[in-house]
Amino acid sequence: MSTYQPPRQARARATVERIFEATVRLLADRPFEALSVADIVSGAHTSVGAFYKRFSSKDALLPVLLDWIHRQQFKAIESFVDESKWQGIGLSGRVDAFVESLVESYRQHHHLMKALVARQYSTDNAQSTEQIESAERILHYYTAWLLACRDEIRHPRPEVAVPIGLTGLVTQAQTRLLFGARSIELSGAAFTHELKRALLAYLGDDADEPC
Repeated sequence: MSTYQPPRQARARATVERIFEATVRLLADRPFEALSVADIVSGAHTSVGAFYKRFSSKDALLPVLLDWIHRQQFKAIESFVDESKWQGIGLSGRVDAFVESLVESYRQHHHLMKALVARQYSTDNAQSTEQIESAERILHYYTAWLLACRDEIRHPRPEVAVPIGLTGLVTQAQTRLLFGARSIELSGAAFTHELKRALLAYLGDDADEPC
C-alpha cells in the first residue's frame, strides 16, 4: 500500500515542496509513468533517502502532488475571476478568455493535466476529499463569474445552464486535447472557436465570428 508521511518541520516541508516543483517541471516533457525517483530527487536537489522518508513509492507521490496542484490552481483561478479585472467585459469576452486559458493550459501542461484528469476518473485511485471540494469550488467561482453577465444569458435558468455548459465544455476539451480523441477533424483554432460557439449558443448568445 502506498503511503505518505506529511512533514512536520519547516525544513522537511521545504524539501517536499521542492519535490513537487521538480515533478511538475519534469512533467512538462514526459508523462508521470516515464519519471523515476532518481529524476525527481535530482531536480529537487535532495536525496533518494529523503524522498522515501516521505513517500513509500513514486506512486505514493502522485495523489499528494495532485492535491498540491489543486491548491495552486485554486489560487490562480481566484485571481483570474477577480471581478475588478472584468468591469465592462461581457459574456462573449469572458467565454473567449475562459476557453483560451483552458486550451492553453491543456497544451502547455499536457502531461500534468492529463494525470490530474485521469485520477478524477480512476476507480483504483479515488480523488481525495480535498480534490473533490476544490473542483466544486472552482466550478462555483467560474459560474459566479459568468453569472455576472446574467442579463446577456437568454437560457430560462442561468444558474443551471452555466455550470452545465462549463462542465460540458471542459469535458470536450479534455477528451480531445488530453486524450487525443479525433472523431471530428478540426484544426486547433477551429476546435477552440467551436468550444466558444457551443457555450455561447447554449447560454443564448450565439453571435458568431469567423475563426
